[in-house]
Amino acid sequence: MTMTAHTHFTNDTHTDTAQPEMHIAVQIIATLTFAAFAIPVTIVALNVFWPAGIVIAMMLAWRGGFAPTGRPSPAPRDLDEAVKSLMPTTAQKSSGNASFDAYRSDMINRLETEQQNFEGFLTRLRTAKDQSEFDDFMDDRAARLDADS
Repeated sequence: MTMTAHTHFTNDTHTDTAQPEMHIAVQIIATLTFAAFAIPVTIVALNVFWPAGIVIAMMLAWRGGFAPTGRPSPAPRDLDEAVKSLMPTTAQKSSGNASFDAYRSDMINRLETEQQNFEGFLTRLRTAKDQSEFDDFMDDRAARLDADS
């Protein structure tokens, strides 16, 4: 009785299994959901049996914190671009209604002007407050110097 060993070789040239990128909103929801589960479990474990809580906390830290994937977190620049892509812009597409588009652009321009005016007002207010505080300090200092003399 003869036994022959058959070896099966696969010609797998694609060794890295690249997973498709998750949308940023899905990543945020997954992170929040995971944190909503992991944080209370860690707290309960620390209160019930502290060595288990320490082990859980160490596992979460070793794994990369509360990130739901084992991959490193994206660069801040990439996150900033992803968040900006979700925000509406002032140069939005036409709604199809010309009068509404004119109203919207006029309203946006008016709000931007009001925002600039308000920011200017806040700057002047802060400057006046700083000047007032500085004047009070100088008056107090002069009064102390006069009292010491």
